[in-house]
Amino acid sequence: MLISLGLLSDAYIFHRYINTTSVWRWLWWLPMIVIVGFFVKFLFFNSGWAEEYGTTNIFLLIMVLCCIPKMIFSLFDLIIPKVGTYIGLFLALGVVYIVLYGVTYGFSQIKVRHVTYESENVPHAFDGYRIAQFSDLHIGSFYGPYKHLLKETVDTLNSLNADLICFVGDIENFIPDELSPHKEELASLHAKDGVMTIMGNHDYSSYVKVTERERAEMVRNTRAMQRSFGWDLLENEHRVIHRGNDSIYVVGEENWGKPPFPQYGDLNKALNGVDTSLFSIMLSHDPTAWKMHILPLFRPNITLSGHTHGTQFSIFGWSPSSMVYKEWGGTYYDGDKNAANPCMLHVSTGIGGNFPFRFGMPREIVLITIKHKKKMK
Repeated sequence: MLISLGLLSDAYIFHRYINTTSVWRWLWWLPMIVIVGFFVKFLFFNSGWAEEYGTTNIFLLIMVLCCIPKMIFSLFDLIIPKVGTYIGLFLALGVVYIVLYGVTYGFSQIKVRHVTYESENVPHAFDGYRIAQFSDLHIGSFYGPYKHLLKETVDTLNSLNADLICFVGDIENFIPDELSPHKEELASLHAKDGVMTIMGNHDYSSYVKVTERERAEMVRNTRAMQRSFGWDLLENEHRVIHRGNDSIYVVGEENWGKPPFPQYGDLNKALNGVDTSLFSIMLSHDPTAWKMHILPLFRPNITLSGHTHGTQFSIFGWSPSSMVYKEWGGTYYDGDKNAANPCMLHVSTGIGGNFPFRFGMPREIVLITIKHKKKMK
């Protein structure tokens, strides 16, 4: 559709503004001819994005830069006489700026978001306990000019000296082979109580055309690779962290999301043996699971999710994610946040993305400090 609209826009601009009789006027069509050629190549002569990820991204970048600005200009120029030409030109140049900024400086930015959670349910020994959350690594995006950003992310996480690091899914874009070149860096992540991780929807190799047998082998490799980093992968299970006589639970489930996203999460299995009256941290990739799937069964003190990326775009504080997800980025509470034991969800807007682009939505690490709240008399 994008290519078709791009061709229509090219035809409109060609007939309206390229009035020369020179043979060179036909060069106007060269970018779209290249785009159509690349599209045919990837459609019929490649098995998917995963095999030539970098080349595919370059193709997508060229396609967006060639099609969308011309579509916007043509639309305004056609609908609004005279003044529409200038409005369309201004908006088209704005799109070019956003795209070029997003794939360069925008994607290189990283911020640490600090969150404090207070509850009477926090054991005294865990007062001041710090959890570093990150999500949606999509590690295949860290290639070529972006490769150094992964080391920067790992170094930032380690510099926080958190007690626990939690990764909440989507470590890969398409296939587990993306992980192999980065094993040393990912294995260098460290925290006192280790790195705990769960599976996201991309981690089941659902977006490549392979047989079910091949897909199952890929998923096994993804799980094995994460464990080879020294990470503790929670597959519908839980862990207990002790500090003296006090303890807290970390519960992790496999991906559970609204269709078409997979629903492999088995909360009953994960909670088997958990004292739900004690302090608990829930790891669940998709934030839609919080109200639809988790809260009907139990109320974890803290739930950590990702998945949305904040659409990797925000302007004047507004993100398109807000049109799809009620909880898409930041901190949310079910009930009163000042209650004795508030129920909190934090949705991270992620580290990477299927496409290395971010505008107004920098890559994010979250540092959550939990504090014991004294009981009110």
